[in-house]
Amino acid sequence: MNDDTEGISIKSDFIDLLKDKYLSYALSTITDRALPDVRDGLKPVHRRLLYAMSELKLGSEESFKKCARVVGDVIGKYHPHGEQAVYDSLVKLAQDFSHRYPLIQGQGNFGNIDGDNAAAMRYTESRLTKISELIMDKINDGTTKFIRNYDETEYEPTVFPSHFPNLLANGSSGIAVGMATSIPPHNIIEILEMAKLLIDNEEIESTALMKNFKGPDLPTGGLIVSTKEEIHEIYQKGRGSLKIRCKWQEVKVNNSYAIKITEIPFGIQKSKLIEKLADCVISKTVKNISDVRDESDETVCIIIKPKNSNIPSQQIMANLYKHTDLEINLSINMNVLQGGDGRIPKVLSLREILVQWLDHRQQILIKSNEFYLERAEKKIHNLEGYLIVYVNIDRVISIIRNSESPKRDLIEEFDISDTQAESVLEMKLRSLRKLEEIKLKSDLKKFKKQRKEIKDLLASPATQKLKMIEEIDRLLSLFMDDNDLSSLSNRLTEIEEPVDVEYQNFKEELALTIFLTEKGWIKAIEGHEIDEAGVKLKDRDKLMYFGQITTEKKLLLFTNIGKVYSIYANKLAISNDFEPIKKYLNLHQDEFILYISEYSLDESDFILISKAGKGIITKQKEMLTSTRNGRVLINLPHGASLGVVRKIIGSHIAIINDLGNLLVFDHRDIKRLSRGSGVIFQNLKNGKVIDLTSINLDEQINLVNKNTNRSVIKANAIDYLGARGRIGKKVKLRNVSNIPLLRFISNRKS
Repeated sequence: MNDDTEGISIKSDFIDLLKDKYLSYALSTITDRALPDVRDGLKPVHRRLLYAMSELKLGSEESFKKCARVVGDVIGKYHPHGEQAVYDSLVKLAQDFSHRYPLIQGQGNFGNIDGDNAAAMRYTESRLTKISELIMDKINDGTTKFIRNYDETEYEPTVFPSHFPNLLANGSSGIAVGMATSIPPHNIIEILEMAKLLIDNEEIESTALMKNFKGPDLPTGGLIVSTKEEIHEIYQKGRGSLKIRCKWQEVKVNNSYAIKITEIPFGIQKSKLIEKLADCVISKTVKNISDVRDESDETVCIIIKPKNSNIPSQQIMANLYKHTDLEINLSINMNVLQGGDGRIPKVLSLREILVQWLDHRQQILIKSNEFYLERAEKKIHNLEGYLIVYVNIDRVISIIRNSESPKRDLIEEFDISDTQAESVLEMKLRSLRKLEEIKLKSDLKKFKKQRKEIKDLLASPATQKLKMIEEIDRLLSLFMDDNDLSSLSNRLTEIEEPVDVEYQNFKEELALTIFLTEKGWIKAIEGHEIDEAGVKLKDRDKLMYFGQITTEKKLLLFTNIGKVYSIYANKLAISNDFEPIKKYLNLHQDEFILYISEYSLDESDFILISKAGKGIITKQKEMLTSTRNGRVLINLPHGASLGVVRKIIGSHIAIINDLGNLLVFDHRDIKRLSRGSGVIFQNLKNGKVIDLTSINLDEQINLVNKNTNRSVIKANAIDYLGARGRIGKKVKLRNVSNIPLLRFISNRKS
């Protein structure tokens, strides 16, 4: 093999190795870090934390121990990762504003809703909660598979029995390679009631199953602004988003009023929310508020003071919802590891998650009873051996006193097993009392009855279902009656049906003047009395767009790579300074704004054409985007770029290229596309499209030089009428090469 061949071989092997290793890394991230198990709702680090605390005897009734001790055990025995990462996980499990049903009880500073960090692990202490004990209930009853830890010196559980439906109750979030999960917390009572319905009727329809289900129940409360139908649709799919708002009330203050916010959306840091509210006052983004105060203690209390008592509180809140995190979109993506030990990631519906949890609980019921059956059989076996002693007490004593091999002789004499003989030899003399014989017979009867009940249970799926319902009823009673748990059963997050009111009633419209330069700098100034000529631009930059709009309008921005972005004008910072457009849009490195237009409610369409003469016509209503990433409208070949974008007003399209060919054609029979490669509008081989406009046939075309704004030629539109896809007619221009930049001004004929 020559050197070149060896080099290719090494390169190929390296690529294959890289693929294998990255795939292993991706799978490890998905299964061992980011996604929870559908059965117990835990990730490995959380499972190891709880198990380590259980091994340290840190039960809910035991004394607290330093978190540093817990973290040390977790890292040393089960989870060889950074101590701060493990401690952060422990802290989050103890925060009642992060978990609806905390799994760890903390003592000390465990952070707060403001976003302050917890104290160092050497200062804080922790122990398990009753919820954690429910999750680990019967872990040593043959229900759980244990595997070797990372250095094969200890054993750890692969999954907990999970008597408590932790995945839905506490939710989970995480980001893996190529996938993520976001499951909000829910109310335990609603979950258990649905579980009972599923046990009673596996074929129950989703509508009936979720009849009393109200969606997420978040630890910070708040309001869900959605209909029940919308909530049920999301949970049938397993993904979607819900609108979450703060909870507020209007309180009287002297002759005026104030707005008192008592609950904020889940996952929002109160300190950052206060900063944003204060910024709204200082920058006058929301003009109708004069002051913001944080009067919170253990409970949230944010006071917002209006400028004028005549301003409706609903109007102020409507504006604050737009500009702050007093209203958020809660993402729901129920992506979990399912399929038992297969650990396959999949997005599941609410029904599927409940079914898999109940299947797991049934398997736990079967395994635990098989364990109890085996234990009962052993007990019965030993008791029967003991009773032989009492029936033949003198002979047994004689054998034990005189025999050199009493165990063997007992087996041969009474036809008992090795285990029974061993048990007889280990009996204490005080056990030979008559009363002990009566107790043994009673115990034997009791264990035989237990054996029969267990066998009946294992042989009957119907009996297993009844047993599961009993377990759920006991859990419901626990959350209703237990002093520590009953407070957790009350629902915190309420549903607020969307009010069908004209939103314009609560809008605070401001007049804005927007400037956008060719180099991608944007500025919004309040008011319409702005002199365009007085705006100072950066060196070698030119003004591309000058528009007078209001804050309730939307802008459509088209780029050279065939994408469209949308910006709500009220999201623009009102300032005298230019700022980069990339602050609002995720533009690629070589991407720039080509055309900008105000979004209108009419049915007008847009035409997009590449420099090569190929393009599409698309409807305006399909262009609004909800993210900074925009959306692709026209698929351009590699190296090609979008040439012109225009809004269609007239019945025909007029296109001119740099060869001096002008074509007018009817656009009304061209199919509108939401995305595609498009069709040929002007047949070009060597030239490129310079400009186009929308026009009516009874109008005149006025071609002007873009640099000088002087008219080059005027012509009747009908004189250049032709079929779409042709090159068009030559226009009589003097020295076309010296007029590379043209634009249309269409005028109706007088």
